[in-house]
Amino acid sequence: MKVHLQTDQLRAVLDSLGAELVSLQNSTGKELLWSAGPEWPRHAPVLFPIIGRVPSEVLHYEGRNYPMTQHGFARDNHFTVLETTAHTARFLLRNSPVTEAMFPFPFSLESSWSISGPSLDLTISLTNTGTGPMPASLGWHPAFRWDPSPGSQLLFDKEETADTRRVDAHVQLTAARFPTPVHQKVLTLTEDLFADGAIIFESMKSRTVRYVSPQGPVLDLALAGFAQFTVWKQPGADFVCLEPWAGLPAPASYRGEVLASPGQMLFQPGEERSFSCRLTTHP
Repeated sequence: MKVHLQTDQLRAVLDSLGAELVSLQNSTGKELLWSAGPEWPRHAPVLFPIIGRVPSEVLHYEGRNYPMTQHGFARDNHFTVLETTAHTARFLLRNSPVTEAMFPFPFSLESSWSISGPSLDLTISLTNTGTGPMPASLGWHPAFRWDPSPGSQLLFDKEETADTRRVDAHVQLTAARFPTPVHQKVLTLTEDLFADGAIIFESMKSRTVRYVSPQGPVLDLALAGFAQFTVWKQPGADFVCLEPWAGLPAPASYRGEVLASPGQMLFQPGEERSFSCRLTTHP
């Protein structure tokens, strides 16, 4: 099911499959999202209950093995549409026999959207509805149009001086750390920057990131609750992903139980946490 939200400055289309944003157009009708072409067949998926890929694509819990695909199952499941208006939409995914075959924990994952003027707000709320602790990572993976001409930049509102992280070819976290590519709050975006894959800001200070593209509008991402931020580009493709994360991929060397996996959040019974991103377009 497709849901349309609109103001006189912004138009958004959401799909109940994955509660995914599949189109975002400014007041002139310019499409801001990637087209989900063959280089990467997604627009802006929600990542849950893992980010990246666990070793051997298997979760270990209480002596049993559970198959888990890259970035989890939320993006490939239909959410229940709870509510829609001209300016709001709410989607819900709960555990089911399908999810329990991969992730043996009861949960409630709600994706709420609202549109106002030039801004689109996303809030993702995750609740542990079970009786024991629940491990999880959660992220948003929007891909925005990439302008190949020189001058594309990310502008951070704080100095990002900490080392960054990378993942290997299996999308698992490596042990190595790398000097930040941000200089005086500016990250210049080039093809060469992504030759070794995604750049992960493990403990980002900034709460606002501005994407500036020479031939396109300016986009601001204002974040709350997300501790990590990742920038990724498929070489040669005309998109760049700006990804708020809450959690990290599993280390490539980790073979233990999922409850103790480094980088995962741990939710106690009944615990709820919310994570939000406001996306604002500027002429």
